[in-house]
Amino acid sequence: MDEKDKIQCHFISNTHWDREWRFSARRTQYMLGYMLDMLMDILDKFPSYRHFHLDSQTMPVQDYLEVYPEKKEKFKKYVSEGRIGIGPWFALPDEYTVGSEALIRNLLLGHKIAREMGGVSKTGYSPFGWGQISQLPQIYAGFDIHFASFYRGINEYVAPKSEFYWESPDGTRIYASRLGKRPRYNVWYVVQRPVYYNQQNENNRDMVWNDNNGVFKLIDRDWKLDYQYTHPFYEYHKENIKDRADQAIREQDNDWTTPHRFWSDGHDSSCPDAREVQLIEDLDAALPNACVFHSTLKEMEQGVIDCFKPDSPVLKGEMRCPYTKGSVSSMCGWILSARTYIKQTNFDTERRLINYAEPFAVFASFEGAVYPQGFLDLSYNYLLQNHGHDSIGACGRDIVYEDVMSRFRQSSELSKCVFERAFMDIAGDIDLSSFSRDDAAIVVFNPAPFKRSETVNIRVEIPQEWKADSFRISDEEGNSYKYQIISSNKDNRQIIQNPNDTANVLHTQQYLIALEVKDIPAMGYRTFKLEPLHNVRKTTPVTMLKSNRVMENEFLRVTINDNGTFDVVDKENGKEYTSLNYFKDSGEIGDPWNHVVPEFDETFTTLSERPIVTLLRQGEFETSFKVSYRWMLPEKRSADERSRSEHQLPIDIDSVITLRKGSRLVEVETTVNNRCEDHYLQVAFPTDLKADYSWAQSQFDVIARPIEKPDYSLYDEIPMTEMPMNSFVDLTDGKIGAALLNTGIKAFEAGDDERRTMYITLLRSYPLRICVTSDMQDYSDWDKGSQCIGKNTFRYAFMPHKGNWEEANLWQASEQFNLYLTAAQLAPTAHGKTPMTHSFIELKDENLNISAIKRSEDGEGWVVRLFNPSDNAVKNAIRVNGGIAPAAPQSPVERQKAEFELPAYTGKPWSKVQLVTLEEKDEKDLALNADGFVDFEITGKKILTLKFIG
Repeated sequence: MDEKDKIQCHFISNTHWDREWRFSARRTQYMLGYMLDMLMDILDKFPSYRHFHLDSQTMPVQDYLEVYPEKKEKFKKYVSEGRIGIGPWFALPDEYTVGSEALIRNLLLGHKIAREMGGVSKTGYSPFGWGQISQLPQIYAGFDIHFASFYRGINEYVAPKSEFYWESPDGTRIYASRLGKRPRYNVWYVVQRPVYYNQQNENNRDMVWNDNNGVFKLIDRDWKLDYQYTHPFYEYHKENIKDRADQAIREQDNDWTTPHRFWSDGHDSSCPDAREVQLIEDLDAALPNACVFHSTLKEMEQGVIDCFKPDSPVLKGEMRCPYTKGSVSSMCGWILSARTYIKQTNFDTERRLINYAEPFAVFASFEGAVYPQGFLDLSYNYLLQNHGHDSIGACGRDIVYEDVMSRFRQSSELSKCVFERAFMDIAGDIDLSSFSRDDAAIVVFNPAPFKRSETVNIRVEIPQEWKADSFRISDEEGNSYKYQIISSNKDNRQIIQNPNDTANVLHTQQYLIALEVKDIPAMGYRTFKLEPLHNVRKTTPVTMLKSNRVMENEFLRVTINDNGTFDVVDKENGKEYTSLNYFKDSGEIGDPWNHVVPEFDETFTTLSERPIVTLLRQGEFETSFKVSYRWMLPEKRSADERSRSEHQLPIDIDSVITLRKGSRLVEVETTVNNRCEDHYLQVAFPTDLKADYSWAQSQFDVIARPIEKPDYSLYDEIPMTEMPMNSFVDLTDGKIGAALLNTGIKAFEAGDDERRTMYITLLRSYPLRICVTSDMQDYSDWDKGSQCIGKNTFRYAFMPHKGNWEEANLWQASEQFNLYLTAAQLAPTAHGKTPMTHSFIELKDENLNISAIKRSEDGEGWVVRLFNPSDNAVKNAIRVNGGIAPAAPQSPVERQKAEFELPAYTGKPWSKVQLVTLEEKDEKDLALNADGFVDFEITGKKILTLKFIG
């Protein structure tokens, strides 16, 4: 048989390196030292050991070189020679629980590190993530990756064979594979364990004490640590090769349509082994109808592409198919609701960095401030360390999430510092020559790509030397703006920092107010004057409160019911929604990946409760009620786990329900003081809409999913009722709809009950059990973090609307809900040159999303990334910084001497604008018109990246 006609078995030496899961990142880093030391020693001693794939990521490289910086050059040598494959990712993420832009930054950082180390492994091998997002083909193609392989979220119904085409909503199509049986560890089990350890049952994981490996374990205060081997066997059982080689071939015979097969010799945290050289040679000799050779993922993918059948199925969109026994893996997708606080903190950390710190730093640099690249890079590094799938999926030990929360804090603190300095530079550069020295300026900044008018809560500082009993806020035309005082502190002392002087104190009166602001430009600011008033008479109060428990604005009428739910009348569409915001609780005996209910479950709701309802505040711009429950629920699971315990404990739930002037939302902030274990808590919104699909915001997409439950008998895992979302989910009957917006919550359910109830998952408190072997390792007596005991706070909103999600402009509504207007107050000085109202980025059509504003990877320009959430093409135009290139920054001494006044604008237009890929490779030049605008067209669901060069 000719070699070309034989089965091509690409033997891929690799590891799946979970940075933190069962172990902390530091313990894994210690293990990593052994693993990579072993790898480089093998590469030194065995020239025929051709290649090792380091799990499609570069974070292990960073962790290794942090401890062994002296080994960097040797590591670079092997990467540049192609003997170690690293990247394209920095960390292997769960795709659904991180933000859209964060996925791109993850790949950019992975590429950056890999290039510095000698080369990027341009492979879409994705042994991570519980389901695959719809836009991954477009994202991969933007990094010149045209083959994806994964095994979660796909089954044999949709992909009868391993190979298929995968298409994004924008039409980008790449090659793909679900791999074969035992997708990422086939040879490891079928061949390596029998050959190295003489395991006749390759799946056996039960060991005995006296096997001469010398088991070892600490038995003092650290008794919870695993066993180790003091003297692990080093053997080679060649007699097992033939049968096991035949089994490896046979197991995958029905999977592949091309001769090329993925033979993976790797496992979780596995190490390379010098015996692989002999193993490959012996396997090749044992199989007359196959070639077994040391290969790379890129070569395997190219081999499949070269033989790809044109009539292979085309799969479109997201991959979240339930498991069937003929496929390769269950989806394990319930991580969406594992430790919700991790997802919420990630959302806030991403928002601080991507939507505030980085864009503000760019805008300040446009005006001549120094760009803090190093601090932004460090903030991103801390953030993206937490995007490893086990970290963000929250399926590990408690120690892991102590570290995760610490890294979020590091990233947030860095982002806050960058944001504050940038905002101070921008505000300090505004021309306030029309103000007197006894006035103050309030600068309101809009981080969203569309103009906004809304009510904003700010804390106004009135200097005590003003001796004012009130204050006036006005715009540049002198128009007064009304406000509502929510609270005040008449004796406020605040520190003033000066890096070249001691800390001083400013005495002020502080007022928390609700201020209605108008026409805050996209990606820009508007300046208002704050001036003291004296001897002011009281004004007649205006309120949205219509009766004891009813509040109303232009669009909505909200009634708080005796059971704590609320009813909403959508005045515009004539629709009433009733019994909103009740709570539903059921049993939970699952694990991070699976929701399992007790055999004799009990479900509770608050519909028959009688909470305390309090009017918190009322006024012209904002009215809020507080609904407080003390709700008795089963304390935990029963001892036999067949039911919930008879003993009950109270959990406290406080919901603050707010209606603002001019808003189409009813906002809710719910705090749950959880005292119970092993339960599943959701908040419910009956819609009474005749809807067949839910529509949920996803990563660069809006996904339609059927509400009707599938036929469970078709699958070997129960299909999930919980689904992923980003910032909104919507139901519509085509004429009217109802949306739920949220801040950082990832799981929802669209109920197929008569009322078409939408649920948001707040807590899934489960016993921590981790699948390490065929038996679950039970950590539930030691680690209680998965139970989410204590206070948990959630922010969400109900929005009735006309039409579907697109007609209601829900993408913008969710950004308006989550990208808060930010404000600063400053005293006028003689410095400043920019106008009192200014937009740094202008879109002629503001219905596009801007996911990134950043410095280019090569440091030579500035990048704006746009996304079209619609299915339709849009012709648009963009202008950045008024069409003017940035001024050159000053040195620290020059800045100090200039009293930190930023340099004058050059007036020089941008020299070039380019369309670039997600990787920021040049595609084509775009024309600037005389007004500084750049015309472009963006097709439906397309991600478009523009680079502006000064």
